[in-house]
Amino acid sequence: MQKPKYLVIGGDMRNFYLAELLKKEYHWVEIYGFDKKNVKKKNSSLAQMITDCDVIICGIPLTSAGGYVNMPFSEETLPLDTLIEMIPKNVLFVAGKIEKEVKKNLDNRGVSYIDLLEREDMAVLNAIPAAEGAVELIMSSIPRTIHNSRILIMGYGRIGKVLARILSGFGAEIWVAARTYSDLSWTEAFGYKPVHLNDLERYITDMNVIINTIPYQYITADILNKIRPDCYLIDLASYPGGIDFNYAKELGLKIDWALSLPGKVAPLTAAEIIKKTVDNILVEGGRKK
Repeated sequence: MQKPKYLVIGGDMRNFYLAELLKKEYHWVEIYGFDKKNVKKKNSSLAQMITDCDVIICGIPLTSAGGYVNMPFSEETLPLDTLIEMIPKNVLFVAGKIEKEVKKNLDNRGVSYIDLLEREDMAVLNAIPAAEGAVELIMSSIPRTIHNSRILIMGYGRIGKVLARILSGFGAEIWVAARTYSDLSWTEAFGYKPVHLNDLERYITDMNVIINTIPYQYITADILNKIRPDCYLIDLASYPGGIDFNYAKELGLKIDWALSLPGKVAPLTAAEIIKKTVDNILVEGGRKK
């Protein structure tokens, strides 16, 4: 069976490492949008590269401000609409966080696409570097050890589960706030202290660290008024986040909205996860799952 030909367009260091990983397996790989990393330009044009490939892999997220392809390591700009117009129907398009309107455009053109962030296999493994990145932030941001710290994790999804396990290994006292009673039962079964999201105000005062993973604002101004001044807050949720950032800053609280942690703290591991996910996609025949 002939190996697929790849074209990696832009993205952060995850995609830079991804291209290297694919080359190590002797795949045909072209890379575009990394001129700041001293990647030599090919004589062939982008249009020709697209014609020659089977799979295009863009970044996470796909777009940057203004509707351009996310290419932080390039001096050039590439409008996303221009790229989509060049993609033939026989090429699989892979990226992360593909906006709804972009999906409509791809559908209208008959282009097969996969959003990496909608893949469960990607999301589960990606939770590991995200959680480790959060731990790194905690260690550099609080004036005490994680051991014996009281830490509240908002949400018990993929990242919440991994975070609870890692932080409990450090000896932290783990509290988990969740909406469903099944999640609360699981947290209790693993030895964590359960908190229903409706009861946050009763428990929030004594926390040393609060980590939010829910993309809905549960930590409002009323909740923030009850948080101790030295509490450290991290929001790992995508837009719009789960914390009233403006009010938190007014109170002088230390807060980080830590997006895209896997690409920042462990880009090589994140690239390995992307590659594994793309391999799975191709085994499935490039179908959406």
